[in-house]
Amino acid sequence: MHIKHEVAKEVLKRYLKAEKEERTEILDEFSKLTGYHRKSVIRKLKGLQMTSHYKDSVAGKHKRNRERRYDGYVEAVVEQIYKALGGIGARRIHPLIKTILEKGIKFGHIKTDAITEMKVLAMSKSTLDRMVTRVRARNAIKGISTTRPGILLKNEIPLRVGVWEETDPGFSEIDCVAHCGDNAGGMFVSTLNSTDIATQWFEAEPVMGKAQERILAGLEEIKNRLPFTLAGIDSDNGSEFINHQLYGYCKENKIVFTRSRPYKKIVDHYDCILISSSHQRNVLKRNASVLGLRRYTTKQRLHMRECLLIPRCHRMQKRH
Repeated sequence: MHIKHEVAKEVLKRYLKAEKEERTEILDEFSKLTGYHRKSVIRKLKGLQMTSHYKDSVAGKHKRNRERRYDGYVEAVVEQIYKALGGIGARRIHPLIKTILEKGIKFGHIKTDAITEMKVLAMSKSTLDRMVTRVRARNAIKGISTTRPGILLKNEIPLRVGVWEETDPGFSEIDCVAHCGDNAGGMFVSTLNSTDIATQWFEAEPVMGKAQERILAGLEEIKNRLPFTLAGIDSDNGSEFINHQLYGYCKENKIVFTRSRPYKKIVDHYDCILISSSHQRNVLKRNASVLGLRRYTTKQRLHMRECLLIPRCHRMQKRH
């Protein structure tokens, strides 16, 4: 490759000085020497000709000497807008940039110059998306585990280890996604997820806190929305699931209740975790892009219900 590139640089010198008939001969000669197709030879020489300082160029290394349009000042303004809107996704930030920027400058919350303001307003959705990705990485909230092990009923609720053998709809993995921001203390909204293993039918129900009766009420809501009978559930060992209320409810309604080994959920149910985790990521992604990564309390529950449940991710397809 390097030898062909060096040959191309020497051929280009002759090619640029040659007349039309001579150029034809040079192209044929270069094609036979390198094994390139004639069109490839033309593209190679043309690309080399468009390269600045082509005599010093190296094969495989292409550097575009293009100035950076959106500098650190632009990114600083975008970061202020991102924080003002609660860390929502770039696709939702883009139509609001003009309004937030004008209000921020007017009331002194955002300080910038006219050129930077013009650049921010001219930014495309794709460029903003890439910039917000960097901003989000700098302001990322460290993940917090809100699962607290339940110490009761460990002997009554059997362990489920290995691949699910049930092929009929109705056996679901359940788990909670916490929307607590960077503080796991106090009351906050959680999303109760239910993923049917056979059909991959997914339901999500926001609940306030992780109290036993609220998780049970959320499961009842999910059960009523399912297009098939809930026949069994499998959970982790969190106290929101391992308790007398949920155990009694399953026993009364003839629902099979199993649990994974402590800290071995992925090992015990690898196949179904791949499905369930993908839906949890959808909840987290929707929360990040639509609602932001802030903490949600009672007042935001209705809004969260609309954002998460109206476009529910129902999937009736075969398991891969």
